[in-house]
Amino acid sequence: MKSILVAFFIVLSALTFPSFAGAMGFNKTLQPTITANEIVRVNNNIIFDASSSFILDNQIAPQFRWDFGDGTYERGGNVVHAYSKPGQYLVKLTLVQGKESASLMREVFVYQKLAVLITDMADMKDRIMTLTSEARKEGTAIEVIDSYDSATAFMAEESFTKKLTERGDALSHADFIISWTASGAGINALSHLIRGENETLAAKIRESIQDKTIVLITDKNLKSLARTLQVHFNIIRPKQIILTREHELTNLIAAETPSAFTEHLKGSLSDYRIIDEETGRISLLNSISYLVNFMIIKGIPTNTIVLLLMLPIIATLIAFFKQVIGITTFGLYLPSIITLSFLALGLKFGLTILIILTITGVLLRKALDRLPLLHIPRMAIILTISTFIILLMLAAGTILGINQLATLAVFPMLIMTSLAEKFVNVVSERGILGALVLMFEIIAVSLLCYSVVEWQFLQTLILGYPELILGLIIIHYFLGRWTGLRLMEYLRFKTVMKYTEEE
Repeated sequence: MKSILVAFFIVLSALTFPSFAGAMGFNKTLQPTITANEIVRVNNNIIFDASSSFILDNQIAPQFRWDFGDGTYERGGNVVHAYSKPGQYLVKLTLVQGKESASLMREVFVYQKLAVLITDMADMKDRIMTLTSEARKEGTAIEVIDSYDSATAFMAEESFTKKLTERGDALSHADFIISWTASGAGINALSHLIRGENETLAAKIRESIQDKTIVLITDKNLKSLARTLQVHFNIIRPKQIILTREHELTNLIAAETPSAFTEHLKGSLSDYRIIDEETGRISLLNSISYLVNFMIIKGIPTNTIVLLLMLPIIATLIAFFKQVIGITTFGLYLPSIITLSFLALGLKFGLTILIILTITGVLLRKALDRLPLLHIPRMAIILTISTFIILLMLAAGTILGINQLATLAVFPMLIMTSLAEKFVNVVSERGILGALVLMFEIIAVSLLCYSVVEWQFLQTLILGYPELILGLIIIHYFLGRWTGLRLMEYLRFKTVMKYTEEE
């Protein structure tokens, strides 16, 4: 029984602790290993290292024999080889020690061109996998930097920035860079890296991209988008940025050089735009665009500029609703800022905050009416308590994992509390029903404005052609000379007008 236990212990130790097995006299078989890059450019040296291979514990020197799959052979534990033609090669290492031998195979892909694909198109995963496979047949390697799990463009941009920082060598060796994202997160990440606080990294990225072509795949209007992307060109300073459609990806892979792809586009009927030094020249017609680009280059967030450019459009829509339709609002300022709050916070959170702060403000005002207080101190009390309510909402959002609530700013709080104050005043003048109708009209106008200015095409158009904002002055001029009845007045005085016509 004792001998059986000893034998069991020895076998278990041999399986669990190989070093112990060697000490007990058990011989392990040869195990060759290959350490080398799996992807390499044609005519570039690649180091094949077999020094980590497991050899037998005896006095016979091991022999390493390499078959590189291209008709060439080499001997040695550490060898250097270069492939003269692109393709997929099967490298075979044979390890021989005395009468024992073992072999190991490893695939190596040798490419003619290298492309970096930045994408968050989760619904195009199969298409991207097919494209990568087809590219290998053409001798092109595609290194995919993805952000498929990102819920928003902001999250995708953050993910791309981190991954591009970690894989900066891919950008250095790439022949061209492809950005195929839902809302420009890829090109934004490149700009963010170059504008980043890490000057060493920014200089490295800028140097690796400056002579390269960036191809941006999009389904948006190319003419408007080209104006917007001029600012990214001025920041990144590549050779050129090409905007084109998805179907041109196959031609891009097949092209020998980026210049050859550019010539193909010029000779085809494809929809494309090229952004370079020539397109960035300043003229009277694009002077405001240059100013916008200058502000973005200096670090002002693009989203902030978009909000500012949307404000005149919001004001125009509200003026139309008031002058032509006849909808009542608390002036022009309040619904405009509410709409901007929806844009900044998102519709769901913006409405939630609006309702909570309005109800709170009304209740506080009613409670404070019982105290002999002046208007300004009363508003200061309401603002102070509203601040604590905002803090409570932030805390609740953190506990529930709603990180978007952290974007809440001070100005929406001020607007919502002032709206509550106006609402209470209307209640005293018109009654609760009249105040509710007025509140409904204000929110309805804000939602209509939000639905218009949230339109991605409009944002791209205005960001690309901010000069269009000046044309709104003409619309305001004609609205200011409006002397006819408003649409709501036609409905209100429908009976009187019918009686007048009968007379």
